[in-house]
Amino acid sequence: RYKEAREHRRAKVDASYKYIFEVLSVRLDLDLTTVEEMILDSPSLEAFDSFFAKGGSKTLKIFYQEGEAPGIECGRTIPGIAKGSKMMQLYVENTPDKFVGLCLFFVRCKNDSPINAKTIHEDIFFGVLDATEGLLHGVRNMIEKIFVPAILATNNWGALSQTKQDTKDKQNFMETINRYLSFLEGAIISIEGTVELKKIDYINFSKLQSFEKVTAAADNPDMVHQLEEVLMIWYRQIEQVLIESKQMRKEADDSGPLTELEHWKCMSAKFNFIIEQIKGPNCKAVINVLNVGHSKLLRMWQELDARITDAANESKDNVKYLCTLEKVCQPLYNYDLVSMTHGIPNLMNAIRMIHSASRYYNTSERMTSLLIKVTNQMVTTCRAYITDGGLSRVWEQETSTVIGKIKDCMFLLQEYQKCFHQTRQEILETLGEKTFEVSEMYIFGKSEAFCRRLEKITEMITVVQTFCSLSLSTIEGIDIMSIKFKSIYQSVQQKQYDILDPRKTEFDVDFENFMAKVEGLEIQIQTFMRTCFGRILSSQHALQLLQRFQNLKMPCLQEETVHTVGCILQHYVAELEAIKKLYQIQKDDPPLARNMPPVAGKILWVRQLFRRINEPINYFHKKSNILASPEGKAVVRLYNRIACVLVEFEVVYHNAWMKEISQLQYPLQATIFARHPNTGKFLGNFDPQIPEIVRETKCMVKLGLEVPEQAKKIVKIESNLKSNKLRLE
Repeated sequence: RYKEAREHRRAKVDASYKYIFEVLSVRLDLDLTTVEEMILDSPSLEAFDSFFAKGGSKTLKIFYQEGEAPGIECGRTIPGIAKGSKMMQLYVENTPDKFVGLCLFFVRCKNDSPINAKTIHEDIFFGVLDATEGLLHGVRNMIEKIFVPAILATNNWGALSQTKQDTKDKQNFMETINRYLSFLEGAIISIEGTVELKKIDYINFSKLQSFEKVTAAADNPDMVHQLEEVLMIWYRQIEQVLIESKQMRKEADDSGPLTELEHWKCMSAKFNFIIEQIKGPNCKAVINVLNVGHSKLLRMWQELDARITDAANESKDNVKYLCTLEKVCQPLYNYDLVSMTHGIPNLMNAIRMIHSASRYYNTSERMTSLLIKVTNQMVTTCRAYITDGGLSRVWEQETSTVIGKIKDCMFLLQEYQKCFHQTRQEILETLGEKTFEVSEMYIFGKSEAFCRRLEKITEMITVVQTFCSLSLSTIEGIDIMSIKFKSIYQSVQQKQYDILDPRKTEFDVDFENFMAKVEGLEIQIQTFMRTCFGRILSSQHALQLLQRFQNLKMPCLQEETVHTVGCILQHYVAELEAIKKLYQIQKDDPPLARNMPPVAGKILWVRQLFRRINEPINYFHKKSNILASPEGKAVVRLYNRIACVLVEFEVVYHNAWMKEISQLQYPLQATIFARHPNTGKFLGNFDPQIPEIVRETKCMVKLGLEVPEQAKKIVKIESNLKSNKLRLE
């Protein structure tokens, strides 16, 4: 009958079953036949059917661990295995004993349709929970080594990715997971840290429970001696625990304040477990016998009992007060620096309360240690905030974004110190409150080192921002400097260590090298700029080039700019003298531009001279304070004299032309025809002054000068005049 049931189960095995068996075979390093036979040992395969069916279970669990060999009810006999012996087995869904092996689980996200054997590899997921070192170890390892890396690698967060808060929410989610991992670690330590008093197999303590048995044992010197030896074994165990509890404990350099709470929870669990054993029947029986027998060891034991009780009370009291930190410390473990800054006063008040009310924890050493851990956590959180939880390196982010984050972090740490000093001052001013004696050097040493590191990083980022303008400049030859800076910057970017860790002293060496190379490059750029202005041909062109250098906004060029402005000013003085001479030579018969009428041509000529002296002086006035110097004042006086002459030239010629045109009546009042004096023929009497008046008027308008109404009228009828002239001819 059992064989028939087994064959019935075997008949169910199809391609979907085979796929599951293959996965188990690969993971467990067992051949496929062995896996199938071990699964068929199970009395039912309903879990498989439910997992494969529409609307069925979304999970299938297979446990692999040592257990009692199956009997004939499995439907087969296993060669070489006696009934009741142990062997490795596969259990479906549940284990008959405590789970201490591997849980191989399969998961499907949707169960709205039955699993198809052709697509089963796409529809289900596989994982392993390893409890061979303990269930808590297995859960912690799975979250830490599988789920956390998967979460960090995930980019598509669905609707969450579409909100502005997505990064913050994901970071808080990760921090919640990390806190849970810390909780699991604390639970593991608490369980593994318990001390169990040595079991004594050669004494039957159950026979020492009644008064008669205790009295009889006390009268037996051999029994008393044996029990004294047992008591000393336990004494030494407990004494060792107390000694270890007083020793300096090893902690991670970045441990936060909640690790202090976890430590005292662990100590409390350890001491309470020992006290429970002391109050247990075995220990009580030994004490009763030795008490009746007037053993001299009892005084030692009582002193030890008092010490372990006091240690338990201390740990319990510390846990009680440190638990008040749990809520106010939560902002320290989030990436929201705003809420963290707002939460600092509450945190300091909680620490102050512990200092004033705790019976055991208010020592200088412990309060200093607690505040150091607060500093550690702040620095750890700041580092995570700057790097988006380790996802983005400093050099990979926008410079403005990183500088903003760094400012937030430095403000937070400054507020922390400020709040600490305020609290300390309040304690000093409060009558009857114990002085807050802690070591500021130890408390803020790490945060100050971190701030110094941030200042150096900010300095480097500022340099990068400054030198980025080189790649955007069109100054001929500047691209060589840009390439050199990129090479210097890339040497820093390629460093693999964590630059936000103030303990990494190699950063300080790299920082000094970087700044030294940048300083050398700045000298090269200054030399390059001086070379560009080595030969000034025109003040206008020189100032245009200087403006392009100033657009680089490089502090290292400020002194060179001042020097260059001085050189250009000297050249400008020579240009003023040259313009003055040129004016004197050409003012009576200036060269006219092509197709320009006489008056407008002269005005255009003088305006060009004026522009050549005006543009440089405007630059000096707006972009430099050199005109305030004695040399500059002399240049201004020379400019004013020349400019006055040039402007006067324009005004004189323009006014003369205006007056001439306003008084001109004859050209439009002349007869249409005139008789030739020799031939007597009639000719068109078109005055040649009219085209010149039209050209002058148009040019004057373009120059932005006033034009008489008479001239405007002529321009308006220009086309009619030309057409009439052609018709008459």
